[in-house]
Amino acid sequence: MSIVVRAEFVVADGRDGELLELVRALQGRVADEPGTLRYDWFQGPGYVVVLEEYADSAAVVAHQEHVGDLLAEVFALAELTGLQVHGDVDAALREVLDGMPVVQVFPPLG
Repeated sequence: MSIVVRAEFVVADGRDGELLELVRALQGRVADEPGTLRYDWFQGPGYVVVLEEYADSAAVVAHQEHVGDLLAEVFALAELTGLQVHGDVDAALREVLDGMPVVQVFPPLG
């Protein structure tokens, strides 16, 4: 079963342009990740949302390792206000998520 992630960020005032540059860099780097099935960013007034889908928990962990430097820059420009993870989360992914704020994990129903 795949893992679906939805993250929402509130962008710091006046930092939209910088964040857009980072998103483009992330999208370019993520294009090479074999386990990443979807990686789409959306923009609203003062916030952004990213919808991600990965083949499995290992692919999410690999993604975090692959783009960790760029994600640190995103966190400097925007506050993570919501993080939802849907699917079977293994121990390695749970460890990554335990270090993040506002995480909700939704396991499958059955």
